[in-house]
Amino acid sequence: MGDHMNNWSFSSIFKKETKLASYIIICLTLVVIGISYALFFKVGSNSENQEVVAGTFTFTYEQGTEITNTGNTSCFLPMNADEAGLVSSDCDYVFSVKNTGSLKASYTLRLVSQDVNTMEASKLKVMLKRENNGNLETVEGYPKAISELSDGYLLEAEIEPNQIVVYHIQIYVDEASYVSGDEGKTVAYKIEGHGVVDDDQPLSTETIVDKIIEDVDTTGACPTVNADGTVQVTSTESTNGYLCSAPDDYGTSYYYRGNVENNWVKFGGYYWRILRINGDGSIRMIYAGDASVIDALPNKSDVLKNGYNDSSTDYTQIGTSVYNSSRNDNAYVGYMYGTTGSSTYEDTHANINDSTIKTYLDNWYKTNIEDKGLSSYVSDTLFCNDRSISSNKPSSSYINSGVGMEATAYRWYYGPWSSTGRQYPRLTCSQQNDRFTVDDEITGNGDLSYPIGLVTTDEVVLAGGYSSNYGYYLYTGNYYWTMSPSSFDGNHAYGRRVHSNGDADYGNYVNDSYGVRPTINVVASAFKYGDGTTNNPYRMME
Repeated sequence: MGDHMNNWSFSSIFKKETKLASYIIICLTLVVIGISYALFFKVGSNSENQEVVAGTFTFTYEQGTEITNTGNTSCFLPMNADEAGLVSSDCDYVFSVKNTGSLKASYTLRLVSQDVNTMEASKLKVMLKRENNGNLETVEGYPKAISELSDGYLLEAEIEPNQIVVYHIQIYVDEASYVSGDEGKTVAYKIEGHGVVDDDQPLSTETIVDKIIEDVDTTGACPTVNADGTVQVTSTESTNGYLCSAPDDYGTSYYYRGNVENNWVKFGGYYWRILRINGDGSIRMIYAGDASVIDALPNKSDVLKNGYNDSSTDYTQIGTSVYNSSRNDNAYVGYMYGTTGSSTYEDTHANINDSTIKTYLDNWYKTNIEDKGLSSYVSDTLFCNDRSISSNKPSSSYINSGVGMEATAYRWYYGPWSSTGRQYPRLTCSQQNDRFTVDDEITGNGDLSYPIGLVTTDEVVLAGGYSSNYGYYLYTGNYYWTMSPSSFDGNHAYGRRVHSNGDADYGNYVNDSYGVRPTINVVASAFKYGDGTTNNPYRMME
C-alpha cells in the first residue's frame, strides 16, 4: 500500500494518535425506518374462523435515523475485520425488530444503496451481530462485503409472537480495497425489512391463562363457595396445591391455594407469584424478588422454595413503608383518603389524598414498569380497599360510622376464625368507591395514577393464610401489608398485614412500618413461554 493509504490506516491512527482534522472523512448515513415504519404481514384464511392478531413488525433505532462521523470519526476509517471488531462497541448501530402479532413469522433485512452513495459496494464491509441472553453473537457468514449480498439481503430469520430481536450493524471501509481518492466519497444506505406469516401454519388463540384454567380442581378439595359469593375457608392448606374458583367483579376468578409450585412468573426482571386469574382474563400477581439478584445466588433453588424464611434477606419485598404516616382519623385506613375530621362517611373516605404506601408503590411502578416500556402489558383491573363497615360492633363504644374519631369496625376487623362476627373471604368488592382503577369508571373508581396495589386479606386467606402456615406460597417469614382496613378504635387507625408466620394477621397501626410487596394485573397475551415452575417460569420471551 502507498504512503497515502498508510496515513489513512486504522492502525496508524490509533497507535500514533494522529489528528484527523485535515482529512475529508467518509460520512455513513443509514436511514433506518424504524421510528415511523411498520411492516404489516398477511394472515391466511382459516376454516375454524379463529380470531388472530396479525400485528406488525416494528423497527426501533437507538441512535436516531442519521449516522455521521461527528464525535466518532474513527468508525469510518479504512480497516480490516480484526480492527473493526476492536471498535465495535463504539461503532455498532443498534436496532430491534419486534413481532407484535400472535403468530410466529419470518422476516428479511436488506441494505439498500441511496442516490447520494458514491462508494463502491465492493469496498465496504458489513458486520452483523445479534444479542442473545446478554451476549453479542456474530451472525454466521459475517463480516462480508456488501457486494457479496444478494440484492442487498442481510439475512432471513424467524421471530416468535411478541418477541424482540436486537441487532448491531457496523459498516466500514475495507482497507484492502481502498485506493487514493476514496476519501472524498460518500456512503449512504438504508435498512429495509419485510415480514410474513406462513399461511399454512396452525392458528391458535389458546393462551397461558387457558392452560392454567384447565388445572382447576374438580376433586372437591377446594373450599365451598357460598350463595353470596363468599368462600367457606375453615382451615389452612400447606401440604397440597390447588387451583380453585370463586366469583369476582368481572366473572369467575381462579385462585391458587396452598403449597403451589407452578405459579411462578418472570416479568420486568422480577419474579412474581400468580395469585389468581381475574374474571376479565388478566393475571393478578404479587412481587417475589429481583431476578438478577436471586438467579445469581448459589442457593437459588432454596430461596425459591415455598417455606423459605426471607426475614434476614428480604428478597420478596421492595422495602418497608408505613401505610399512612398518621393514624388519628378513620380516613387513614384508606389507600386514598378524604378529609380528616369530616362528619360524613363520603367526605372521610373520598379518594382525594394518596396514602404513604400508594406513593411508595407508584414511584416503584414508574421506575420499574413504565420506564421499562412494560405498561402496555399491565391491565387496568381493580384493587379492593374494602372500607365497608362490619355489621357487628365489638363493644358499645363502637359507633361504626366510619367518621372522624368515632370507633369503627370495618369488614376485616373480624378474622375468618373469629367466634363472633366471623368473616369469610370473597373476591368481590362491595363498594365502587373502594374498587381502585386508573381509567375504568364503570366497574372501578378511576382514581389511581398507576395500576398497582397490594394483596387483600381475602386473597391471603384463600391462598392458605387462615392461620399460621409455613408451607403455602405467600409465606415469607416477614410481616407485610395488605390493602384491607381493620378498624379505628377511637384513637388509632388499623390496617391488616400478613404475619411473619404466614397468618392473615390482626390489624396493626397504619403508621407502623412493614414489608411492601407490589401487586399488578398483567394481560394474558403477555406470556408466551413457560410452565410456571421455578426452572421454567411464565415469561414474555425466550
